[in-house]
Amino acid sequence: MRRVSHPRGRATLLGQAAALVAAAALLGACGESVVGAPERPTGRPSVPSCLTPSGELLADIDGDGLTDRVRDPSHTGAQLTVAFGKKAGYGKPVGVRKLIDGSGADEKDVLAAVADFDGDGWSDLVVVATGQNQGDDAIEPTVAELVSGPFSASGRGQHTRHLDLGETRGIAVADYDHDPHPDLAVFAYSGDGVYQTEARLGDRDTGLADASADTSARYTVVADQTDDDTPSNMPRSGLSTFYPKCGKSGSQG
Repeated sequence: MRRVSHPRGRATLLGQAAALVAAAALLGACGESVVGAPERPTGRPSVPSCLTPSGELLADIDGDGLTDRVRDPSHTGAQLTVAFGKKAGYGKPVGVRKLIDGSGADEKDVLAAVADFDGDGWSDLVVVATGQNQGDDAIEPTVAELVSGPFSASGRGQHTRHLDLGETRGIAVADYDHDPHPDLAVFAYSGDGVYQTEARLGDRDTGLADASADTSARYTVVADQTDDDTPSNMPRSGLSTFYPKCGKSGSQG
């Protein structure tokens, strides 16, 4: 049965609810940790990040002070793996369907990209899961998230932000606007048989900025090839713009 509140009681309840929301926001701002995520760092990583000659990213992904290894031979996010470091060598590589933390792991296309999109020194994780194409109309991804680093082997990070992506079939780190922040190239189906590559620009405050009329007009390119595993207009590796080459020992050189 619905209860009828008096105006004063309703105002009190609304005030309490607002206070709870404000308290939750304050806790998040003050460093309340996410369950299953690495501890919130107090500074930048002690391990330098660098790029190997074969294009692998070496960085401290989970904040434990050890070097981890990120690779994606597909260049579209489909085969990205993270091998977390041990005292000697690396553990078994963790693939995209583990990094997406269960939700959406069984979809047709599960993709991931890793880079320091917000420039705080810690590598962030983009995960996108999209189901089977439904015909001429584009569908929404089941999952489209930016996870702020450091993050765990199950894809749990400091906080998670929803990304405004469409029917995504490929992602890659890119450099569109030539600023210090890595950007994201998104290969997406826009409907009626048309595929295109779109840009999401790296941003200090949000990690990846939402699409705008300006970025769409400036950077969107209709794909030269459609329904292809590696579209010809996707960047091969944008990481080299933002990370130094590793030395012979596997550290920053």
